[in-house]
Amino acid sequence: MDLVTIGLVLAGLVLLLFGAAISIYAVALMGFLIGAGGGYVLAPALLGAFGAEGLVGFAVAVLVGGLLGAALSYVALSFATAVPAFVVGAFLGLYVVTPIFTDGGLIRWLVMIVAGIVGAVVGFTLTKYALVFITAFVGAALASGEVALADFTAAQAALSPQPILFDPLGSTTVVGVEVPLFGALFVLGILSQVGLFKLGWVAKIGTVVPGAGLVRSRGEKG
Repeated sequence: MDLVTIGLVLAGLVLLLFGAAISIYAVALMGFLIGAGGGYVLAPALLGAFGAEGLVGFAVAVLVGGLLGAALSYVALSFATAVPAFVVGAFLGLYVVTPIFTDGGLIRWLVMIVAGIVGAVVGFTLTKYALVFITAFVGAALASGEVALADFTAAQAALSPQPILFDPLGSTTVVGVEVPLFGALFVLGILSQVGLFKLGWVAKIGTVVPGAGLVRSRGEKG
């Protein structure tokens, strides 16, 4: 297991177990991961357009993408939550909702867009609760290995996000046994984060990590 894979798994576990509790840090981490992932996928095309190449240029593209994603996430916190909420909503609409109605066709994409819009609205208005869901989802995807470096490499080669997409209702082989690893981790993440709020641990974390637990839903005072 290489260092990048270990880093993705560790980042996934942090988001999974503590996402909403560390609030702005979780949003910045997701922004960094999304930006760095975009930089990784697009780096060859961007560097080629500028006539640059080499490992240093590639690393700079990934780092700049990550820092830009983190900065934009921090500056526009509510909107930054709405963006991944749209992505997660559209993802669930495509892989969970549409199979109930159709195997394909235009309606599949319409349902995906509507689900994404619903997710964005929820993410923007119910920021704290949406953050629990989003960070548990992203964290479970990374911690379970459903989204790994190899998938980003494949997306880079195809210049398409398709290799990064996965079936959230699928199973993963663990020690020769098929288990719904993503689903199990996702539920664990939801329970862990809700428990942190219910048991008052978020306030305690806030005394140690300045700014933690500051994200609130619109209209919420505490």
